[in-house]
Amino acid sequence: MTHRNDLRVLAIREALYEEIVGADVLIATALNALLDGVDSPSLPLLAGLTRREEGDAHDLFNAVVNELNIAPPTPAKTAPERWNLVRWLCQALVDGDLKPEYAGRLIWWEGWDELGYPESLRPLVGQVSEWDDWTPSWTIDRHQIGQLIVDEAKKLLDGPWPPK
Repeated sequence: MTHRNDLRVLAIREALYEEIVGADVLIATALNALLDGVDSPSLPLLAGLTRREEGDAHDLFNAVVNELNIAPPTPAKTAPERWNLVRWLCQALVDGDLKPEYAGRLIWWEGWDELGYPESLRPLVGQVSEWDDWTPSWTIDRHQIGQLIVDEAKKLLDGPWPPK
């Protein structure tokens, strides 16, 4: 996972939950992403903001999100919009852009719960539940459970959309 993914998580928090992330967090995340080699015209501007310039952080962050195309589709109020969000999350999961446990929980909350518990999402949600319940005494490690979450997302993407 790179710091580009941290930018994506912040974009999700702001887009889906209308959470206002602090300017200091946006600036620090931008600096880490820049040091990781993420390239965007507005990223160095965001990373270089001083405390006096923090008022510009959200506008620059929005520019970075648009330049990197890392925001989830919104709104997600109707069933088709929710399925579009689930597809986006599955793709980000398969591409390695989001951690399995994070994307899986979002699919659980924003997809499975909000869409009335569709059977097609049950296997993925079950794997996320396994992730949450995992203990070191199990014969499977967490990395393997994470891979099972990714595998379920890939199965969803490979099938008809939206899934039944």
